[in-house]
Amino acid sequence: MKKFALFAAPLFASSLVAAPMAMADTSTGIYSGVGVGSAQVHDADVGSFSSGNLSGDRITDNNDTAQSAFVGYKFNDWFSTEINYADLGDIDYATDQGNGRYQTKAYSLSAIGELPLFYGVSGYARVGAAYWKANAQQGPASNQYGTDPVYGLGLKYQFETIPVFARAEYTRYDMDSDYRIDAAMASVGVQF
Repeated sequence: MKKFALFAAPLFASSLVAAPMAMADTSTGIYSGVGVGSAQVHDADVGSFSSGNLSGDRITDNNDTAQSAFVGYKFNDWFSTEINYADLGDIDYATDQGNGRYQTKAYSLSAIGELPLFYGVSGYARVGAAYWKANAQQGPASNQYGTDPVYGLGLKYQFETIPVFARAEYTRYDMDSDYRIDAAMASVGVQF
């Protein structure tokens, strides 16, 4: 988490410094931001997800803090594309062969459709693909990776006088039939 904060703080600070100079139209252009929230693992079957030789597996802690950083391009008021990095935290599990922990990260590319609602508020939906890695930090399971769908819904507020926005989003990383992560994130960003 400290590494992420060291990376994200200068990125966001430079964005805020550049924001007053970028008082241009916010209907198109490049944007970036950072987010934080909560991640929860669903339908996790560590035995079949890892190598298939673990018995008696169960998740002992399926919630953790999630963090993200993103860069996107807004083509118009209704459509944008976005590259996103998400650290989805750790999950702890137990098996008959011992306890362990997975640390999951995802790199995604999404298309975002946005619907302006009222007074700077808009709803949006994302759909895309995520390359994910579940690293076995300890225990008998093995590292896993793959590319699978990512999708989500959210609300965005675009400030009127400055090119800064705030978002609240619920995203599902549909990594495997035996491993799904839902992330509820709050983020802030700036458009250039």
